[in-house]
Amino acid sequence: MAAGGSPLFSPQQATREAAAAELQEIVRRSPRLYGLKRSRWWLDGLRQKVSWLNGLSLSGVHKILRRLQVSYKRGRRYVHSPDPAYDEKLAVLQTIRELVAAEPKRFVLLYEDELTYYRRPTVAQGYAVRGSDEPHARQGLGANLYQRIAASLDVSSGRLFAWQRKHFDRWTLIRYYRALEAAYPEAELIFVAQDNWPVHFHDDILAALVGSKIVLVPLPTYAPWTNPMEKVWRKLYQEVLHLHDFADRWDELKTEVDDWLGQFADGSTELLHYVGLCPN
Repeated sequence: MAAGGSPLFSPQQATREAAAAELQEIVRRSPRLYGLKRSRWWLDGLRQKVSWLNGLSLSGVHKILRRLQVSYKRGRRYVHSPDPAYDEKLAVLQTIRELVAAEPKRFVLLYEDELTYYRRPTVAQGYAVRGSDEPHARQGLGANLYQRIAASLDVSSGRLFAWQRKHFDRWTLIRYYRALEAAYPEAELIFVAQDNWPVHFHDDILAALVGSKIVLVPLPTYAPWTNPMEKVWRKLYQEVLHLHDFADRWDELKTEVDDWLGQFADGSTELLHYVGLCPN
């Protein structure tokens, strides 16, 4: 603030960093979430919805945006979460994480997800002789069979509780949840955060879990980046499924996947680091 001048930002956002964080978060969201019938933000819309921009001229708003590293730029194709309850769902998860951190013996938080993998290897980069057509993702003979995995990652220990099955319908998921509950006999509540696949919240599953320790927690819709299990799957692909040589040995591939999952059955700080749940 210059001598005799007024502050750049209102008392609610007393610092440049706080103001930038608020403004950058707002422009990442659709104006429709703020009651404006527009698909893109414009200067007057921001002036209406950011309290400390009220009263400024449009050129003044533009100058503040430039100062806070917010500019008018060409968009790119991108997948984002359209969930209007995005922030509220993440806030619920943060509250649960704080509860679990304070009393880890009483409360457990797990991120759950499913994956389908196939007999035929996926194509990816690998070391090979320069100038050759390798590496090869040898497709083998016969049908491209598939297998499903359901797995849950413990945010406190890095423990991975995983099943392999041909299918995960609601009845199989009920059995999985019951086995998951049995794996934590001392816990009072087991929070299971998962995406909004309709089967996850099917009436039969909700009815089966009445009276159990398990509490299903919905993640934001179409927001896979909010589920650390996505990085577990990435690690599985990097270490086992990309360019694998089991195309004609289906049972051996399933055993290989079982062994890979099993290495985390007793917990893993290294896995927590990998997925970003243990940054220190």
